[in-house]
Amino acid sequence: MENTNDPKKPKPSSLDRRNFLKAGSMLGLGSLILPRSLFGAESTSMVKGGCVATSDDILGPYYLAGSPNTAQVATIDEPGTRLFLSGYVLSNDCLTPVAGAKIEVWQANDAAVYDTSTAFNLRATIYTDASGLYAFESIVPGAYLNGAQYRPKHIHFKVNKIGFPELVTQLYFQGDPYIPADPWASQPDAAMRIIPLTTIDPNAVEGQFDIVLDGMVGIKPNRYGLDGDVLPVYPNPMRDLANIHFNVFHEARVQVVITDADGREIVTLVDGNKTQGRYTVQWDGNAGGYGGEVASGIYLVHLRMDGNTVKSQRIVRE
Repeated sequence: MENTNDPKKPKPSSLDRRNFLKAGSMLGLGSLILPRSLFGAESTSMVKGGCVATSDDILGPYYLAGSPNTAQVATIDEPGTRLFLSGYVLSNDCLTPVAGAKIEVWQANDAAVYDTSTAFNLRATIYTDASGLYAFESIVPGAYLNGAQYRPKHIHFKVNKIGFPELVTQLYFQGDPYIPADPWASQPDAAMRIIPLTTIDPNAVEGQFDIVLDGMVGIKPNRYGLDGDVLPVYPNPMRDLANIHFNVFHEARVQVVITDADGREIVTLVDGNKTQGRYTVQWDGNAGGYGGEVASGIYLVHLRMDGNTVKSQRIVRE
């Protein structure tokens, strides 16, 4: 095997990588064939603590189907630090390559803004080659304020291949100060999705993200749901006012309802049609109408979409 870490061997420049990515994107659907030596070492999935399937993550409100087939996720003139990302998609033995896997990626720009227009900026679809390899060029995304705290910098992945459950996940980067407080990036099984980045030019970095698909055939539900999500309530415990941040991933009739610990409804804070997006509502501890303030204790906030409860969070009233 070729030693890609030999300090005496000149490393490919960002221009070299860009030329190969451009050539690969012109080959057509599912034909991205790139030399392994161009993008680093063999799969790191076994090195990171054993063979486990890549864990899922929140879909987020900004997914758009139909992104173009290209390895150039960010155009050359897109502001930000250039990012060259590659990796292998493998079966659950961490050895067998998964060829022809469809990978959809989307992300925020350097200013932490998602483009949801039909231009599909910073969105792409890539297919793995015969060795399970994928690669693309983008920029390092910005970290955006989500409710009361920042979400760490991240790139969304949606991976599909016949015979494997769909994987919806996110990639994070080592050293990001917002990871410890993030409800999703701080999950223990997200550790394998937090990768280091290596500087290759003054304004370019590269990284490797290997994806291991679950070997179970069929539909595996995403633990965060694909309809909507409620972030942890802040502050909690609450005294006078609690901030409730929730995400809606597709247009639906949305209700945000407070109940007591036994499921009895206290007050409905939101009830109406909502489009895809992030929302915030506040609860002052009042039962609504003529109910007055509720007593100290444990309460639940429920996000309901089209009549179905998709996520709940606990609130402690002091």
